[in-house]
Amino acid sequence: MDELTAGMVAQIHEIEQKDENQVMAELAGETVEEYVYEIMVKDPKTHQKVRKVKLSWVGTREVARNRGNIVLDMPDVVENDESWRIVSRATDLLRNFTVFGGCHQLKQMKVNDYGQAPGEIIGSHYETDDYAFQKGLSKAQRNALSLCIPGEYAARMIDRYLRASGKNPLLTHGSKAITTRGQKQPPRSVSPKQADIKPREEWDKITQEMVPDYPHLETILWNLCKLQPKDMYVELGGGSRNEMTVAAWPSFITLKERYSPIQA
Repeated sequence: MDELTAGMVAQIHEIEQKDENQVMAELAGETVEEYVYEIMVKDPKTHQKVRKVKLSWVGTREVARNRGNIVLDMPDVVENDESWRIVSRATDLLRNFTVFGGCHQLKQMKVNDYGQAPGEIIGSHYETDDYAFQKGLSKAQRNALSLCIPGEYAARMIDRYLRASGKNPLLTHGSKAITTRGQKQPPRSVSPKQADIKPREEWDKITQEMVPDYPHLETILWNLCKLQPKDMYVELGGGSRNEMTVAAWPSFITLKERYSPIQA
């Protein structure tokens, strides 16, 4: 295995472990809000650490829900003595596009053996993983949904999540895009100034009947917070009015809670 392949395999293993941890946390009743993973990997050409950003399992699920019109069929499951093999099919109903995602999940998991010193690993052994099926099912769904979400749309959502968590975004400030290895990235939105955002009472006056479509929403958002239409669509995860797949009213609710949340 060459250095490039070895690095990619290590990156995959790290992401897989993080997603398994999310599955277990949700099974335990925890609320998982880590939508994006950030890992540092060594570039085989420069031998320097580079930042890699990827949607987590929870993040992938939320992006698919935000995009809308994506459905998952009943998975195909095959069980043998050593593993679960699960295939999930995702379909974008609006665009009539179907993809498949699969997972081969072992029923045994590797467990480290620790010495007396804190954090000292002296070996490992294998144990039965009682939650192997749940992990495999989530991974198969993640793999199918990921293929159904356009890369440009995912990049916008990743950037939104990074900015919301106070982390460095993928994109440069302002409206100009940057390129990474020749791939053009979408522009960032410009959030409204706090002084331009009207009180919550003004937002609460807006009813569903007042937001029948996106042209109406554009005017309403400008009046409430001076948000330009192009920035509004970036905030909603789309590049333009034509790319939106959810109704205007749910989009208004999303922006309302983002820019004028209820004060505790």
